[in-house]
Amino acid sequence: MLNLLDRIIEYGIIVLIIFTPLAMGSVLPWSYTTMGLTVCFLVIICTIKLIFIKIKQNGTTANLQSHDYQSIFTINRFGLTKTPLNIPIIIFIGLIVFQLIPLSPGFLKVVSPNTYDLYRNTLPGWQDNTPSSLDQSSSGTENTPSSASEIANNKSEDFSNESSILKKTALDSKWMPISIHPYATKMELFSILIFIGMFLIITNTPEIRINRIIIVIVSVGFSISLLGIMQKLTGTKKIFWIVESFSEFPFGSYINRNHFAGYICMVIPLALGFLISRFRSFFSSRKRNFKAADFQRHLFSNLLLVFAIVVMILALFSSLSRGGILAFLFSIAAFFIIIAVSRLAIGNNKVIKMSSFMLTVLIVFFFLIWIGHDAISDRLSDPSSPTATRITLYQDTLNIFSDFPVFGTGFGTFQYIYRKYKTVDDQFFYEHTHNDYLEILSNLGLIGFLIVLVGIVLFLRKILLRWIERKDPYAKGITLGGVCAVFAILTHSLVDFNLHVPANALFLSIILGLIFNTVNLRKNWS
Repeated sequence: MLNLLDRIIEYGIIVLIIFTPLAMGSVLPWSYTTMGLTVCFLVIICTIKLIFIKIKQNGTTANLQSHDYQSIFTINRFGLTKTPLNIPIIIFIGLIVFQLIPLSPGFLKVVSPNTYDLYRNTLPGWQDNTPSSLDQSSSGTENTPSSASEIANNKSEDFSNESSILKKTALDSKWMPISIHPYATKMELFSILIFIGMFLIITNTPEIRINRIIIVIVSVGFSISLLGIMQKLTGTKKIFWIVESFSEFPFGSYINRNHFAGYICMVIPLALGFLISRFRSFFSSRKRNFKAADFQRHLFSNLLLVFAIVVMILALFSSLSRGGILAFLFSIAAFFIIIAVSRLAIGNNKVIKMSSFMLTVLIVFFFLIWIGHDAISDRLSDPSSPTATRITLYQDTLNIFSDFPVFGTGFGTFQYIYRKYKTVDDQFFYEHTHNDYLEILSNLGLIGFLIVLVGIVLFLRKILLRWIERKDPYAKGITLGGVCAVFAILTHSLVDFNLHVPANALFLSIILGLIFNTVNLRKNWS
């Protein structure tokens, strides 16, 4: 029974790995809904499995030697695997729920004064509104607000639709939530629960066949990369040569090249880690000297994997995504720095390590020349690039944070509050701030930002400490690749909103679960 449930979960994860990026990043309602329902189904299956394990463990005739979960991972009182993210996840969800709870005007004024001012000056009949204040709010003409009160005073038509929801609520009750758009916050909460659910599914399924999962990931990444290169060569702007893209720069199965870059930046380091895990002398202390002949023989024995990695790197540079390219280079630098430190710890020759590092640098530059360094250089130094716009966007977001510093405006409310802070001189509608960290600051305040930051630090610290302790090349290689994949997406999130692309966010959850399982397993689960 347990084997059957594990296989259902494993194949469900494989289906999601294949479906979500190929369905244009799952950004459309039908693909996003399919992804969410599939994860919910897997959560139900995983829950049934955990209940079954608990019942068996309480029985006198239980025989769970083939599923000895307790001996592999630490299990809490609820039967779930203990991870460094469990407590941050609970606190994070609690913060979002708190943003949705209606609060009395007096308490709201204490915890979020500018949210209180926003409601008081924009919602007729709420708290101590007076006709004079309403007249003042309807005649406000300032273009650059500096506080929530000025937002309220600048009641333009584009805010009326969102305000009408709150106005209707205000007529029924004077108790209002911290979130300025509760429905948007509820939708974002549902999304984050999907990704958390995927992480918990994997960490509570230690019998999952990691090799098979990674092979599927690399195969999908290779296929999408090859598709993007072919689209580039044919000059089409249609996804799969059929679907019209509402973005000017689609790539592969993604509507936007930056979102493809965010995805492939996670696949490449993981594939490199998988390659390294099959070469024991990178991590084994039995073989002190690193021999070039051994390395060459290893590459030829894994030629298909090497070819897939080369194609994915070529596709990344062909996409001309500046943030993606820089994030990839950062992750590769981290990859080889960690390897060098690891080999130094077991006493390898320093000259050989320096030579290996220099060889890596030369290979990277060779790739730049091979695929056309002029195009990449022009893209990186393009004077018409949106750098100035991004800086203004970041400044506007910081202005939102300064007005709502503690609890933010509500999870998922950036696109609604930003209209009143916008100083960018264009006609575009910004759903995200092109910096996931700043968006967290504006939506969840300093408290939410610290929760996310502490969660990331605790998780990576725990994984790296365990990685240092491990001797198994399989565990060390895959974990290293996964950690560098996380570094890549965290770096790319400084200049984009990849974590708001459902396929990429789900893939990050899968990677986090995989590296936690891999670094903690007692043996090579192939």
